[in-house]
Amino acid sequence: MNLVSKPIGLHVYHLMTAATWIVIALALFHNFLALATKIEADALRHSGWWPCDITSNTSVSHCTWLGISFDYSGSIVEINIDDNYDYREFTVNLSNMNYSLLPNLTSLQVFGDYLTDTIPLQIYALPKLRHLNLSTNKLTDELPLCFQNLTMLEVIDIHDNQINSLIPPELGNLKRLIYLDLSFNLLNGMIPMTLAKLKNLAQLSLQYNCFNGSIPSEIGNLTNLAYLSMRMNFFSGSIPLEIGNLRNLAYLSVAGNFFSGSILSEIGNLTNLAYLSMEGNSFRGSIPSEIGNLMNLAYLSMEGNFFSGSIPSEIGNLMNFAYLSMEGNFFSGSIPSEIGNLMNLAYLSMARNSFSGSILSEIGNLTNLAYLSMEDNSFNGSIPSEIGKLKSLIMLMLSSNSFTGPFHRK
Repeated sequence: MNLVSKPIGLHVYHLMTAATWIVIALALFHNFLALATKIEADALRHSGWWPCDITSNTSVSHCTWLGISFDYSGSIVEINIDDNYDYREFTVNLSNMNYSLLPNLTSLQVFGDYLTDTIPLQIYALPKLRHLNLSTNKLTDELPLCFQNLTMLEVIDIHDNQINSLIPPELGNLKRLIYLDLSFNLLNGMIPMTLAKLKNLAQLSLQYNCFNGSIPSEIGNLTNLAYLSMRMNFFSGSIPLEIGNLRNLAYLSVAGNFFSGSILSEIGNLTNLAYLSMEGNSFRGSIPSEIGNLMNLAYLSMEGNFFSGSIPSEIGNLMNFAYLSMEGNFFSGSIPSEIGNLMNLAYLSMARNSFSGSILSEIGNLTNLAYLSMEDNSFNGSIPSEIGKLKSLIMLMLSSNSFTGPFHRK
């Protein structure tokens, strides 16, 4: 009997001992989480990012503060101070936060005219940071090299600040980066070739800066790119033919620079392109027939360049066209009848070129047209009565041509 009861008792003892240790372990874990949460809360309180009447009230959990998100353990994972923040009189100082006490932070968003200092080097102490948005502030100085340590970053948005520096080549080490918006700053210099290592990049916004030099051919490595804007900088040289590798590109703007050269036939590879803006450069040459491959193109602006030659008939393939501006170039020849296929066209400007011939009756097919400008060319003949079918037309400009005959009002 004793031989049987002894092992049973020993077994019960071991079960009780194991249960005790589990309880102790859970208690220790709970205390650890509580301590970690308190440390994070203290980091917020001492940052000065929230008003004193909130931070001094220790009976109110920091998890209830505006802009704070936390995980199941109570650890802070997001700080989001945006335009809806109630404390507009506050200026947030990025350097006042002890980032090393926020080890689980994945998203830091402070935007809406709160920041006036620089991006602190201490931000490197956020090993899990994936989303960084410091846009629409007054940040100055330069982009810190500490970005290269934030290897989990997927989004960097610092548009609309006053940052004045080069793009650090080390930015190319952020292999997870999907979204990079550096627009509306004072950034300068050339685009580092190391950016070509960002193979996951889907959006690159560089517009309204002071960048110069040419586009590196390595840009063709960014095959996931869907949005690329270099608008309003000081870029020069020709567009590299490797741009034709960006087959996922839906938006491309190179307007307002000093680009030269011609439109390459490789443009026809960009079959997902919906928006193409090239105005205000020194492009020349003719429009390649391959432009007819861009079946998704809805917006094309080529104005203010040195383009010449005639409009290819393949332009009639672009059935999604809503906006087409070719004004201020040296185009010549007659308008192809295929222009009448563009039934979604709402804006058409061919002004200030050397077009000739007559306006074709096919113009009457463009029933969605609201704006038509053909002035300052060498058009002749009579104005077709079919122009009266354009019931949506608000603006019609035909001056400075050689039209003859009566104008039919219908």
